[in-house]
Amino acid sequence: MKKAFKIIVVAVVITAIIVLSSMPFGAIEIKRYYGDINNDNYVTTQDVIIALSVATGIYGDDLTGMDFEATDMDGDNDISTNDARLILKTAAGQEIKKYMEGYEFDENADLFLKKVNEARIEEEVGTLKLSSKLCSLARDAAKEYATKTGTAFAREDGSYYYTLLDENEISYTVADKIIIPASFGYKQAFDEAMGTRQSKKALLSRNFKKFGIGAYSKDGHTFYWCIFLTD
Repeated sequence: MKKAFKIIVVAVVITAIIVLSSMPFGAIEIKRYYGDINNDNYVTTQDVIIALSVATGIYGDDLTGMDFEATDMDGDNDISTNDARLILKTAAGQEIKKYMEGYEFDENADLFLKKVNEARIEEEVGTLKLSSKLCSLARDAAKEYATKTGTAFAREDGSYYYTLLDENEISYTVADKIIIPASFGYKQAFDEAMGTRQSKKALLSRNFKKFGIGAYSKDGHTFYWCIFLTD
């Protein structure tokens, strides 16, 4: 009996090690409910309307990736009125809300920057270049904002944000930092940034040439996106 118990314990430990070793260090799992198509952290009749629009062909854009899976409630790889019915039951409390699993957060920095540069080209202000070092600092700054400071321009020790650039030997004559509360999607984060006068002005400024972005979340749904801009 004791030998059998030891074998089970060893097997459990090995399995745990394999699972943990397969997960990227510091990875953040996205928290999103099945049926939450508009990604507002609730399942409501608004989601039902979207599902019906998709099922009947009224909805203009095709759903892909996580959006598709959130809508495909019955798991048949098709969006139908049955999915809308299941979402309605969830919204009414007749079905228990369930989190989607297996999705890890990714800023999609290159795609975010592509949208920024498209806007900059329209304004004829030149394009920005992605900096991996600025992205790394932006992730640190986003985590510090979300867990410690709650303010965009000051660090935990009270110093201004640009001291982070100095400490990491990043040369600049002008710099700026933007904090954007949004969901995990880079498109929504971009829309939030461009919808704020101050952040839009910075993203479209001729003064900047380099760009870095990072984000952090405590709950897996609301993400704090940080952008660093330097010349």
